[in-house]
Amino acid sequence: MSNEPVRLSLSRRDIIRMSGGTALAAAALGALGLPAADDATNVPSGAPAPQAPRMRLAASGAQLLIRDGTPHWYESPDIWAVPGSDPNGPPGQPVAGDIAFVWARVANTGRDDAFGAQVRFYWANPSTRMRFSTIHLIGTAYADIPAGATQDVLCLVPWKVEFVNGGHECLVAVASMPDDPSLPDLVDPPAYPNVAQRNLTVFKVLKSDFHLMVGIGGGQQETQRVRLTAEIGGELPEEALATLGVQQTRPVTKPQFRVGLSLKPTEPGGDIGEPVLDVTVPPGQSIPVYVTVRTTGRLGPDEYQLLRLVERQDQQVLGGVSLVGIGG
Repeated sequence: MSNEPVRLSLSRRDIIRMSGGTALAAAALGALGLPAADDATNVPSGAPAPQAPRMRLAASGAQLLIRDGTPHWYESPDIWAVPGSDPNGPPGQPVAGDIAFVWARVANTGRDDAFGAQVRFYWANPSTRMRFSTIHLIGTAYADIPAGATQDVLCLVPWKVEFVNGGHECLVAVASMPDDPSLPDLVDPPAYPNVAQRNLTVFKVLKSDFHLMVGIGGGQQETQRVRLTAEIGGELPEEALATLGVQQTRPVTKPQFRVGLSLKPTEPGGDIGEPVLDVTVPPGQSIPVYVTVRTTGRLGPDEYQLLRLVERQDQQVLGGVSLVGIGG
């Protein structure tokens, strides 16, 4: 018997029936990239078009869900970090060189209770696409989640936040049952409702440039040519803002900074590159892209501006990273 996971395309009606027709169905629909209504009016402007969902079949009747965000691959509201030594403190941006605790909100949308559900927590350098073989395990937690219930699960192992990119790392959470089939190496949240990714970080918009290095991963078998684009503007849901500790802020529509992408580090005060960059990635490798954010305006202490770095190949969105600039 093959150990490869089985994928099944489900309709909206299938999801509602599996979730009992309750509000839980709406959560499941959102996590799988489908609008809750029969039309697309709930899809935010500028967001990628919803794709047909794929449900991972588990051997048990429990179905574990960690919601994705919009875009689904890096703005999950169900993963958050608490900086410092108190895991019950307020969510916020982890501090490089310090410790933080990571939480995941896990729902059981199945018909059976989930006894001994395993939740694995990972961190990774900012990357538009990630693989389990190259990201770092923080720790594993276990929880019993009744059918139809949702539970906040804490990773008791402290996350020692690395100095890479000043602590601006990404988080991944995976919930599974002991008899579930294994996952593929590529971290693929839209394909699996029990996997979620959070490529979402906060930085202060100051007079000096903000720098970030983002990895662009290639395919395993062939060279890939992709385009990375910096897109300024948009709005985050209140739930996502709360997990960043900046819920008392409002979005600014007029661009307050300029973004440059480059294959080489930029000099202070020099040319920062362009907001669009074409990258050729050899098979099995990752190419670093240097991101510079230069302030051109001013954000107040209660304002933020959203920046999304989106990777595409032939107009198809492959992944991305989100940054939230707040007033200094």
